Amino acid sequence: MSIYSMKSNSKQAETVAPKFVFLGETYEFVETFSGEVIESFNEQILVRNDSGEETKISDYGITFRNSHRIHKYELRQYSGYERCSVNYDALIVNENTGEYKVNLSRKLIVIPAFMTMLLNNVSMASHYKVMPVPKLFYILFTLLCLASFIAFCILLAGYKDGYVFNEHKYEWLTYLLSRSATFICIQWMKRKSSRFDNEIRNIIYKLVKNKTLS
Repeated sequence: MSIYSMKSNSKQAETVAPKFVFLGETYEFVETFSGEVIESFNEQILVRNDSGEETKISDYGITFRNSHRIHKYELRQYSGYERCSVNYDALIVNENTGEYKVNLSRKLIVIPAFMTMLLNNVSMASHYKVMPVPKLFYILFTLLCLASFIAFCILLAGYKDGYVFNEHKYEWLTYLLSRSATFICIQWMKRKSSRFDNEIRNIIYKLVKNKTLS
């Protein structure tokens, strides 16, 4: 992934990107390491940091050449009561090429049903684990999935004795409403995740731009 080529810059200092707030929590990237690549081999690179010390680290799937500069950032997440969570090595940047990698885990949410899993676009969503999600969402989503599963099992068992719609109309109503609600939950999560991803991209763009102009 690349924004644009960044100018080589030997002047190093701790860099704090502009902050952004999402659902009441504040996020910022803080530079924790920078250095010059001496050698690259076997998905690892030998780096000389600004203090002159040499260390071997992963290349994180980014292409580095000799004399390229690498920057590593941690993501700080501030929530209520000044509580701070730190995600180390959350962003890796090749200063010379502009290539970067967001090194954050994602969480997948899936509607547990065979038919709906065939429709990937509407039955699953993923988001960065650092994105705040109300606990009520997971409780509600679980209850809706459970309700639709129970209703489906009752409807399936009804076929054994001869299916009569009037005798199972409440089960059908429960199944259809709960299943529709799970789709709504997935779409809600997709929108929130898209907004958060955009915030992450914007803050990375500002960080790289500020470094280029420094």
